[in-house]
Amino acid sequence: MIDKAEKVYLLIHGNKSKDKAGKYAARIQRDLKAVNIETETVPCNWENIEEITRVVRDLILQEPDSEIALNLSGGSKNHSVGFDRACMTLEKRDHVRMIGVTPKKWAAPKYPKQLSTGVSTVTVIGIHRVIPPPKELIFAMKVIKQDSIDIPYNKGKKGVKKKDLAKSLFGNNNNVALTKLQRTITQPLQDTWLAIKIIKVGRSDWISLTKEGRYLRYVLDKQETY
Repeated sequence: MIDKAEKVYLLIHGNKSKDKAGKYAARIQRDLKAVNIETETVPCNWENIEEITRVVRDLILQEPDSEIALNLSGGSKNHSVGFDRACMTLEKRDHVRMIGVTPKKWAAPKYPKQLSTGVSTVTVIGIHRVIPPPKELIFAMKVIKQDSIDIPYNKGKKGVKKKDLAKSLFGNNNNVALTKLQRTITQPLQDTWLAIKIIKVGRSDWISLTKEGRYLRYVLDKQETY
């Protein structure tokens, strides 16, 4: 059963020059206001699935006490993929439902005429979870990103020295701290999550985020609390 919404978040294109749905968004806001439903527009790059994933995930996390419905049929394929990915990252997701809406009629997409009108059926779509890295690994990736500098003799590569990362995470870079870093942080990030690469420069080990690590750090930027 899908109840009447109290608030609707409308994802709009962050680039106004490419936004072909601006007039529709304004019209939707007027229609929802007429039936006392609050709306908020959220800018997002519609061409970037990773950004859609992060934005939607952050919106869900800021409404932990609300029942949330995500309309997978209300946007592009990029939106559907991003919505699904966002839900996959959540540990607490009993309050989230993804829905697919089948309209009653289809029409030519010419403003102010809608592409679809009415609701024929509403289908609740199951959420499948993908386990994200533990919080301490997500935090470590944030520190690596935040403290990264150019790695000597590796043009275009950025990273942090292993000793500096140990100091940032544990307050020390002695042998005990370095062993702990290896066992609890760098080894799982490298072997399990494929999120970092160790680059040796002289006697120093540098830690650099891989493409997968940058993706995880970006999408999981906001911590889930439960």
